[in-house]
Amino acid sequence: MAAMVVDALIVLESLVVALLFRFGGAVPPDFWTRFWPFAVFSAVVFVVLLFEGGVYRNVLRYTGVYQGVRVASATLFAAGVLTVVNLGVGMVWAQPVPQGGVILFGSVLAFVQLVVVRLYPRVFYELSLREIKQSSQRALIVGADEAGVSLARQLWRTPDAELTPVGFVDQSDGRLSGGQIEGISVLGGVADIERLVVEEGVDQILIALPEASSDEIDRIWRECIKTPAEVKVVPKLTEFLGGGALRLRELQIQDLLGRQPVDIDLGALTEFVSGKRVLVTGAGGSIGSELSRQISRLGPAHLALLDRDESALHYLDEELSREDFTDAELVVCDVTNRERVHSLLARLQPHLVFHAAAYKHVPLMESHASEAVSNNVGGTLSVARAAGQFGTEKFINVSTDKAVHPVNVMGATKRLSEMLVRSAAEEYPETLYASVRFGNVLGSRGSVVPTFQRQIEAGGPVTVTHQEMTRYFMIISEAVSLILQAGAMADSYGIYVLEMGRPVRIVDLATKMIEVMGARGVRLKYIGLRPGEKLHETLSEESERRAPTDHAMVFRLLPKNPPPSDLLDAAEEMTFLAREGDDEKTLELLRRAVPNYPVAESAAPPGMS
Repeated sequence: MAAMVVDALIVLESLVVALLFRFGGAVPPDFWTRFWPFAVFSAVVFVVLLFEGGVYRNVLRYTGVYQGVRVASATLFAAGVLTVVNLGVGMVWAQPVPQGGVILFGSVLAFVQLVVVRLYPRVFYELSLREIKQSSQRALIVGADEAGVSLARQLWRTPDAELTPVGFVDQSDGRLSGGQIEGISVLGGVADIERLVVEEGVDQILIALPEASSDEIDRIWRECIKTPAEVKVVPKLTEFLGGGALRLRELQIQDLLGRQPVDIDLGALTEFVSGKRVLVTGAGGSIGSELSRQISRLGPAHLALLDRDESALHYLDEELSREDFTDAELVVCDVTNRERVHSLLARLQPHLVFHAAAYKHVPLMESHASEAVSNNVGGTLSVARAAGQFGTEKFINVSTDKAVHPVNVMGATKRLSEMLVRSAAEEYPETLYASVRFGNVLGSRGSVVPTFQRQIEAGGPVTVTHQEMTRYFMIISEAVSLILQAGAMADSYGIYVLEMGRPVRIVDLATKMIEVMGARGVRLKYIGLRPGEKLHETLSEESERRAPTDHAMVFRLLPKNPPPSDLLDAAEEMTFLAREGDDEKTLELLRRAVPNYPVAESAAPPGMS
């Protein structure tokens, strides 16, 4: 109410000034007589239109451009209404004010004052915050575009952030140097970082380039490590969705790997999952848990999370509950238990099944072939057939690049699981089956990155198998988003391959991790290839024709040769032998079923030396 009264007085004052200006200060008495009723009417019109425009719902200390546009819109509409009324009254009696000049000038004057009274609280608030923050740590922001400016605003407005932005670094060609943004100077370019840290007494360098390439981040980081300042980065903008708090994190190795940002069609994913009953197997693992997180945000009607690791399920459920997703059903179950899987799918009747349950550690599975076959082959067979029997719409099998030219037990079992999915697609044509194949994911349990991290923290050495070994890497969240994207676009059987970027030399990864963690004294130790390892991985074979899809980072492989007609029966026999623990006979059947799996252990597999 107080704001409305102030606005009404501003309108009255503006029209009085406009009328005095029109007559040079000597307004004829008859105009004053007609003017006052019109001025009061004008004030009411302004207040009503400002109210209808939502101006009074705005919190004054956060007034911005959007509120200015609302005030301008209300002012234009009010000026139009008053001009029409003034002309209409003039046709019947006499115009309250001369022509339209008074209305136009008065409206402009009113607009300026209406905006000023709304900006003042914000200016006062932010200046007060800047005074308070003078004693906090000093931050240099690398990135003078939208993300950097948004970060600076957030730092000023968050007293608990304890960071004061002292300047921007222009990440491009330095063309903005010498300018100011939000009252903060652009102090120089990337090459000036070391000098600026000393001159400005910088405590932290904040890299605000969430969509920059890893090469660009690497270039900036190499300038940052020349200084004693702590380095932090702004995560990708999508990580801010659902939360308004400022979140900075330490620079991570994935920021420096050669990957481009992944573009995800969120609308397609929402349409794919929303309102569906979804089952995720292996939900406690690295891929399965991230699948569970992302699916939970897409509005499934029901989400069932299956794993035999009850602790992993418990912690995942706690995490999803913190994100306000409380409808997940936890299922402690082994996918090799066919009867249990059958009864579960009969009850759940899932529309979508994401099969991520599998053993993945290559050297360990070389010593436990029966377990690898029982879980990776028997488990896939169990879930895939149950999905077909109970009318699942889509069955998405999570595979690996180790299924290509397999030289180890794990790779051979995953290749066979792909073949079984294709056979299931022929056996149950009402269900759409597909496999999604990709390489290593950063940060997964047992992967090379956390292993290197533990070794570096322990003082080394960092063990590298071979100087020339390379691997494809992808961030877990990106890989899972592309799995969902492939599932959403799949309209017939296929093996979908994710674009993994360029392969990374493991020795380069280890060296860069040592630099990132500031442990330059840690040495490397070469230990040779472990059982079942290849020097290089590939994502497809010569016999697989690669076709594009609607997404630039997802490709479809079309195998030329169909699986044997008796493959499902052979897999049943193999699984039975595996449960009996007969490694020798199990491996013999595995080699028969997977054509390019070496017949003898002495065979020279592709990519090994």
